[in-house]
Amino acid sequence: MKNFPLLLLITLLTAGTVHAQAQHSDTAVPVIFETDMGNDIDDALALDLLYKGMDAGHIRLLGISLNKRTDTAFEFIDLMNTWYGYPEIPIAYTPDAVICNEGDYTAPVCALKASDGRPLFKRSRKAGSWEEPVAMYRRLLASQPDNSVVVISVGFSGNLAALLASGPDKVSPLTGKELVARKVSCFSVMAGSFGTKKRAEFNIINDISSARKFFAECPSPIVLTPFEIGKQVVYPGRSIANDFGWAENHPMVEAYKAYHPMPYDRPTWDVIAAYYVLPHEPASLTVSIPGRLSVDEAGFIYFTPDKKGLHRYLTADDHQAGMILGYFLRALPERPARYVK
Repeated sequence: MKNFPLLLLITLLTAGTVHAQAQHSDTAVPVIFETDMGNDIDDALALDLLYKGMDAGHIRLLGISLNKRTDTAFEFIDLMNTWYGYPEIPIAYTPDAVICNEGDYTAPVCALKASDGRPLFKRSRKAGSWEEPVAMYRRLLASQPDNSVVVISVGFSGNLAALLASGPDKVSPLTGKELVARKVSCFSVMAGSFGTKKRAEFNIINDISSARKFFAECPSPIVLTPFEIGKQVVYPGRSIANDFGWAENHPMVEAYKAYHPMPYDRPTWDVIAAYYVLPHEPASLTVSIPGRLSVDEAGFIYFTPDKKGLHRYLTADDHQAGMILGYFLRALPERPARYVK
């Protein structure tokens, strides 16, 4: 098994706080965020948490990749990047991505207007100016030190499967699988279910063939955030209503309000996958023994213990879930470092 980046190992072994002192930029963990933004509000909360990790110097968000077909998620991510002060973060998307008929909160947020009729939230990129996902991954991975990048995947596996299948190109003589093996230290993935009630989880069943390929062929370690732990840690709508008064207009808050009628509480599946990568109290999560994850033809995921396996999954008891929620309640309402009223 590969070693995790030194900083990631340190943060998993030492207690972290939301207001932790910023690390030197050359020690920040390089991260790529793979998302089906718009399907569930937890993607937007997870992205907020990653911006806070950027602010503190714990991570460098190299790029954001969309893995579902959408008209407005690219624009939404761009306005989020801009509002949080990171307009330069590249965004990848392909119109050939998976079609998903879930409601999409990105459209109403993108449509919001200021009193003068201009868009309520500024954009930094022109419509359609995205990168192709595999090309972005290969470019970003090739530019990073070996065994350094963490990929947080909280949606479908299409882009990751395509990356593994890619061949050498002008940015790297390595195949996609070779490039991932050399550059990616860990995938933090929200997917699957291990509960007593068998469940073919959403992120798997919307692109089963890609999920099967990714879990079977990925040459780097995977740490899975399964359905059950996200249901244990529920973000309260009262925080959205009460804790963000410092901002007259907040894109993540507007997205939360657009996703369901307020007030409502929401599980934090994707937020926990991001939390795992950031400095946190190690005792707040239980990491399983090593093993192998596999996906069957119906979209059910299985874990087989194996001392030589590259896969693990996360669990939490009630006390640990309370610790995680406490972190979120401190971190998410915090004013971003680059926010300007």
